[in-house]
Amino acid sequence: MAFIKFSTQDYPLAERLEVSQDIYAAIANIDATIPRGQVPHIETRIRLLPGISIALVECSPLVVRRQSRQLQDGNDDFSLLLNPAGKHNWSTTMEGLGEVECAPGSGCFGFNDRPGEIRFNGTRTHILNISFSRALLGPLVAEIERTSRSPLLSQEPFNHLVQCAVALTQGDEHSDNSIMEDANRLLDLATLAVGTNRDREMLARQRGLREARMKAVKADLMAHAWRGDLSLSWVAKRHGISPGYVRAMFEREGGSFTDYLLGLRLQRVFDRLRNPVHLNRSVADIAYDAGFNNLSWFYRAFKRHFALTPTQVRELAVVECTS
Repeated sequence: MAFIKFSTQDYPLAERLEVSQDIYAAIANIDATIPRGQVPHIETRIRLLPGISIALVECSPLVVRRQSRQLQDGNDDFSLLLNPAGKHNWSTTMEGLGEVECAPGSGCFGFNDRPGEIRFNGTRTHILNISFSRALLGPLVAEIERTSRSPLLSQEPFNHLVQCAVALTQGDEHSDNSIMEDANRLLDLATLAVGTNRDREMLARQRGLREARMKAVKADLMAHAWRGDLSLSWVAKRHGISPGYVRAMFEREGGSFTDYLLGLRLQRVFDRLRNPVHLNRSVADIAYDAGFNNLSWFYRAFKRHFALTPTQVRELAVVECTS
């Protein structure tokens, strides 16, 4: 899974205008116009998957265009142009779709085989460009090509799509299996965000949206598992789904919400018992801090999970540190 990174910060100040108009423009296959007298700032991270490319860009004011010369590359991909973060809007004009202004948290649909431009006016504006080959996305969104305006994007799939795509631009290595899983997830979320036929929507919801929701719920638990008041209902409300849906997602993986949360809390206690930084803290204090409120139950669960008592884990850690 190829990864490409470009930053004007890697070049001397005097060269940044030239590299933006030459090197960056060549990578993105666009023309770049920078306001007179300004030194451009461009940060780009590009991830290439089978049939899909993801480009996350942060930039200072500029205008990028795809015109006759760039259109000769034969690229007829569909693109989702998303504004994922920050406080600045950008606007795009494309043949057949007119002008669309995208505030943070919104986006629009684009066609790489049509001339168009994007205007970035803010000091640090973000755009997330997810391009799908026509063979992948074309059969699913055929109606869009016959319309004269970009479709409104469905908010929940949009949010999951942004999270998934941005994570893939971070440069981490992925296995061949996870590459295909990521590609399928992006395709599912894109079709749900844009809208598709009923059969495809059902498949996308069963696969892409469910996986994205599960990933988001687990990430939320990783951040908040230590709250003593955390509950199934609390998590469900935060993600706009029912408690039964959350419970069913974990059951499909062969476990349960309760067991997953317990595992996170027990692992936190285990790690701290082995950490010399927490050597002077009592086991009870560490357990309460991890979200447990019943010590008797905690001790039983810890022994069952690790086949050792908390005291034994701490003693072994002390021996390891002194040997």
